Amino acid sequence: MGISALSAVNSVNMKHSMPLRGRGPDWSIIPSSGKSSKSKAEFTDEIKELARKAANTTSKAELEYIHRRRTELCAEYMSDVSPDRKALYRQAENALKRQGGNPKCHGSGELTLLDFLEAADGRTDSLAEKKFALAGGGTLTCPILTSGGYGADIYCQGTKVLTYLGSGYGWACERTPAEREKEREFYGIYFNEYRSLKNGKEEELEALPDYLEEKPSFDRKA
Repeated sequence: MGISALSAVNSVNMKHSMPLRGRGPDWSIIPSSGKSSKSKAEFTDEIKELARKAANTTSKAELEYIHRRRTELCAEYMSDVSPDRKALYRQAENALKRQGGNPKCHGSGELTLLDFLEAADGRTDSLAEKKFALAGGGTLTCPILTSGGYGADIYCQGTKVLTYLGSGYGWACERTPAEREKEREFYGIYFNEYRSLKNGKEEELEALPDYLEEKPSFDRKA
């Protein structure tokens, strides 16, 4: 996201793509409903501390770590207004499981949504023509990807809250309006602190992430 290797697609709608970690979404950087035990003051202190570290480092490796930690902290910061993406993902798995097939598990652990999508690829009854109702008003569709095979789009209240974009991108999500507000608040704290430390120095300032700017179009790859 502006940016770091953690995001591949950005937009006014806050679409974020994450590299594959295993075969499921990386919940450390994709926000899902939950209540953090941290107070607003504790969050603010952590955000400012990351900004100070970013402002004072010249190490590319350290800056990449800071950006990763910043993304994780932002996901946690938004979680109190986030939809329950974890529950929707599990419901989508169950919906495809009921479609039958005999998927093979990749490695150890339980079967994932990707296993069921791959098992359905090539069958005569196309998943792309179906829409699956999920609890809480969510829906699942499985569009055919340009790279081949099925993708997965999970919608909730008009927002594509989780999507699989193929092996080149991994899992992604769009922010809800409430999440966008929390995200702007988070980065406002971060960049105010960062720029206050960089003010007057000759070093190049870290740019505000593109996905926080109001822009009419999007299509950026990190």
